[in-house]
Amino acid sequence: MQKDLLLKLVLLLFLLFPSPFAQAQATLLYGTVRSGSTQEAIPFVNIGIKKKGLGTAADADGKFKLLPGDEPLQDTLTFSAIGYQELSVPVRAIIAGDMHQFLLTEKPNMLQEVVVLGKAPKIRQLGVRYKMPFLFGSAESRNADDISELAQLIHVHGKSSELLSTTVFLKSSKADSATFRINFYRNADGKPAQRLVEKSIVRRLSLREGWVTVDLQPYGIFVEDDFFIGFEYLPDSQQTEKFLFFYGAVLGGNVYARNVSLGEWRTTAGGKLSAYVTVRQ
Repeated sequence: MQKDLLLKLVLLLFLLFPSPFAQAQATLLYGTVRSGSTQEAIPFVNIGIKKKGLGTAADADGKFKLLPGDEPLQDTLTFSAIGYQELSVPVRAIIAGDMHQFLLTEKPNMLQEVVVLGKAPKIRQLGVRYKMPFLFGSAESRNADDISELAQLIHVHGKSSELLSTTVFLKSSKADSATFRINFYRNADGKPAQRLVEKSIVRRLSLREGWVTVDLQPYGIFVEDDFFIGFEYLPDSQQTEKFLFFYGAVLGGNVYARNVSLGEWRTTAGGKLSAYVTVRQ
């Protein structure tokens, strides 16, 4: 009799006060990000709650999952993809509406401005073209579903420049290669800011050879002001642990990095990323 009464009491308490595990399960956000016009999945979308250091990246099929935390209802989930308008949705609305499909609107097509270079343009390499022996930096995603991004400030000295290629030093003891996205950001007070180029440049890069180069000529990118170039590691669905790779570095200057989608950039003094761009000026 006493056992039956105790069992009923425990059951009543469970119904009145759900366990923290049950609450965490209820707030799991997941779904697929698609183009609003074509309904096609958008790969590698950056998804996060800004200024909270919480984010993830959609996979190659546009699918994602994110556990926003203990008190997510006051937060807003933001979706950011190259070539699309940024979408922000209150977490409360996502949960209430049981939303699992998120549609992004394409940005209007902007014609590339024609830049006339001098009569005898020169080929130059801008950035850090060497690495110091035994000097490396490490980059690690906070969790297996999120990004790790490094950036380098490139000075063009006020000259109209066509970007021909970019080169970076990457190494890993865990994998032969990984997928990276090449990003371009405006320089705002010495830190990466808004995207400068609305072109999705995703490449599988070797992590064994050291120096690797990405051809930029097919994209017709011209710049006139100093900018940041970013190398964003994109998570692999086959990778179940936090991915770790090393990048070449030199002493002096700053390293710019972030390891959360849409997270704040952090600056570390004392070294620079071994990366450069080849331009025609």
